[in-house]
Amino acid sequence: MPDSSVQCVVTSPPYFGLRDYGVAGQIGLEPTVEEYVAVMVEVFREVRRILRPDGTLWLNLGDSYNGSGGAGGDYGPGGLREGQPRYPGRRLEGLKPKDLIGVPWRVAFALQADGWYLRSDIIWAKPNPMPESVTDRPTKSHEYVFLLTKSPHYYYDADAIREPHSSDRPLKVPTGRNRRSVWTIATQPFPDAHFATFPAELPRLCILAGTSPYACPHCGAPWRRVVERTGAIHRREPTHTPLHKPTKVDSTGWQPATKPTDRFEPGCNCEGNDGSGRCVVLDPFWGSGTTGAVALELGRVAWGVELNPQYIEISLRRLRGAQTTLLGRV
Repeated sequence: MPDSSVQCVVTSPPYFGLRDYGVAGQIGLEPTVEEYVAVMVEVFREVRRILRPDGTLWLNLGDSYNGSGGAGGDYGPGGLREGQPRYPGRRLEGLKPKDLIGVPWRVAFALQADGWYLRSDIIWAKPNPMPESVTDRPTKSHEYVFLLTKSPHYYYDADAIREPHSSDRPLKVPTGRNRRSVWTIATQPFPDAHFATFPAELPRLCILAGTSPYACPHCGAPWRRVVERTGAIHRREPTHTPLHKPTKVDSTGWQPATKPTDRFEPGCNCEGNDGSGRCVVLDPFWGSGTTGAVALELGRVAWGVELNPQYIEISLRRLRGAQTTLLGRV
């Protein structure tokens, strides 16, 4: 793939020590967690090469326990990974039995040390987690989605994923508040086969925030949302101290209001930039194609990498369905 050709990467790599995918070259069955982390760093070093300087990486990772091979009940009846061959748990040196391994954070910190900007640790909270046969700890009901970038400044459309306000207090942005870092999204079964698929809403939020509906057809730069300044002013917290308390004399404690629009403007100075280009979304661990299907439904270009031929066939059927849905909307 060409350098700096991808705008957004949304992916969920195989979790450490949880499943044998039955193909050569697979990731996740390394003898030690250190080797798994090293492989992740190598993979995402290549991802960083093809990611645009203003691009984003959204990385979903789950955890497991030392000696158990456990994954929060996902392999049980009705679970996200029901029917999949479960890799037997192993004892890792340096960790006690029943220790939570902390794989997501080990990977995140290793990527940070390798040059990535670690921008956010998003909690994917599952309101419908699978029960676990444990009585000495809480049932696992969340996973992590890390937002990483290759540059300190990047494309991020906060207005595309705003969420409703928590109250009816005045002086609020009418389109909603900035999305919080806990995303409550129910898991979704995938009827075609027993696959480790995340729900479509998860990549949808990532793609909406990390890409634009329009892009330069020459350099690929995403168009940016037009945000208008209004004459109103918004209260800025905190207001309980004299230093920040709003007054009628000056602007202390207040900030100008802005109003996001549905209009977009070019993000580069290329001649002939009519916005006819499309942002590219990549999933290097394609699986059943959830990321690709969502990207197509949102009018983006979808790229994917997958080792298992069976998964490719299933994902192609899914993508053809997404394209049929798109044609029906035209």
